[in-house]
Amino acid sequence: MSLSEHFMETFRKYLKKHGKRILSIAELTGQKKVKIGLKGLYWYYEEYSPDYPKLEHLVKAIIRSREETSRLNSLGIKFVKMNNELYVELSIDKLKEIVHGVSK
Repeated sequence: MSLSEHFMETFRKYLKKHGKRILSIAELTGQKKVKIGLKGLYWYYEEYSPDYPKLEHLVKAIIRSREETSRLNSLGIKFVKMNNELYVELSIDKLKEIVHGVSK
């Protein structure tokens, strides 16, 4: 499993719990994209390897790797930095796709 695949596994676990609420709020407010803070995903992260004991280590490795970043971008997922904090940014359509996929 690649770093980006492991990140997506963590992200899907998070969205299984919180995705419908996030999607509902985003649709009500007419948003085209959402940003989800990485801090919310910490509870859903399982150590990928001793090199990546915490989610932030995994994300930093993904950001440093053009290949891993490209994999996430091809899935419609990107990392953005705001006020020195990292967020996951994705379109509402991609959020719907993931939320409906994990709620089955």
